[in-house]
Amino acid sequence: MFPHKFFFIFFIFLFSFQVFAEFDENAGKAPVFVKKGEPHLAIEWAVPLKKNQVQVNRREEAGVTFFGDDLLVATRAGELHLFGKNGGLKVTAVFEGECTVAPLAVDETHVLVPVSNSVFMLELVTEKKGKRTGYSWKVLWNVTGKASVATRPFIYDDKFVLIQFHDSVIYVVDKESGELKNMYSDYENSEELAVVRLAPPVVVDGKIVFGFSDGTITFFMLRDEGKVDLIPYYKFKTAGSMKRFEKRDFFDVLSFIGIEDSILFSGGEYGGVIVSGTPTKLENMEDLQLFKYGNGFAGFGRRGIFIFDEDGKFKSQPFKSMNYVTNLVQGNGFAVAMTSGEGPMLGDTDAFIYLLSPDFTQVYYSMMIPNGVSSNAVSERNALYFVSDMGVLYKFKVLK
Repeated sequence: MFPHKFFFIFFIFLFSFQVFAEFDENAGKAPVFVKKGEPHLAIEWAVPLKKNQVQVNRREEAGVTFFGDDLLVATRAGELHLFGKNGGLKVTAVFEGECTVAPLAVDETHVLVPVSNSVFMLELVTEKKGKRTGYSWKVLWNVTGKASVATRPFIYDDKFVLIQFHDSVIYVVDKESGELKNMYSDYENSEELAVVRLAPPVVVDGKIVFGFSDGTITFFMLRDEGKVDLIPYYKFKTAGSMKRFEKRDFFDVLSFIGIEDSILFSGGEYGGVIVSGTPTKLENMEDLQLFKYGNGFAGFGRRGIFIFDEDGKFKSQPFKSMNYVTNLVQGNGFAVAMTSGEGPMLGDTDAFIYLLSPDFTQVYYSMMIPNGVSSNAVSERNALYFVSDMGVLYKFKVLK
């Protein structure tokens, strides 16, 4: 059902913030206005996901995932909502625990859902009830570790699900049955563990690359010959000291992306490129979430958006931000950057969403979102979906 009763309230709420409290971080504190003929953002609907909208140092870290023609929304409260793209709620599953890692859609009816220290394989069941369609979730299997799940589950060769936990343990699970085939444990770094945001695994030159909470990056080979083994091929540390990671700073990140047979990485202290297991430090590569961009690469994080060439060398910083850039989604002829407030402990809770040109150099429009957006956001065509740290699910349209 379309959430009419919430639409007017949240439209006025956002409009008032836009008029009286909207500032462009790129231009100091100059107001941002919609210029005639330029694109802008317009709210289509908003759905509160909880009764109490006060968020105190509890960020919504999981967020939104596309699931066929629908949206999966996982919240810090351990709820998994299935929404239509018109804002109508179809079904909710409630778990004991917290969702801080985004779900992984396996196909149009199956999804892997991390909840605290467990991962559930769910199947969406639909049945006709007269003229209406009913929905329910069926649990096919689940596995549980000793620490919280660190990254999105990773499906390898369509046979195995690799699940990483924050205690440097990786489970290799049969995708169909949920049977634990083997596990990898790195106990030598157990005293240096901390909960930081880790990139999902990637496959580079036939090796599976994982990052760990102590700042280590390890290349694995998976052997499936009678017995399944996850074998470390080589590993290296991205930092000489782990003191910064031990602070459990929400903004600490270990990100990497494949470059032919090597990787480009960004860590808490520095970033660079790895060739044959040897790291080379590169400029302006720290504290970024990396992605491929044009013929090179880009990253977003604590200081804004950065562009690098195909070798990982710094080219430009087209967008600067006082707050941490948590999302950067690209659409048809536009990009949207989202930031997160520092939280009430530091007295700076306000953050923004920015509508940018495709090369990130021009701010078309911005809007303040109290507390900001820390969780996963998604975009298709001219639509943008995200959950704010206040616990509200939004759909915005890009109007040109």
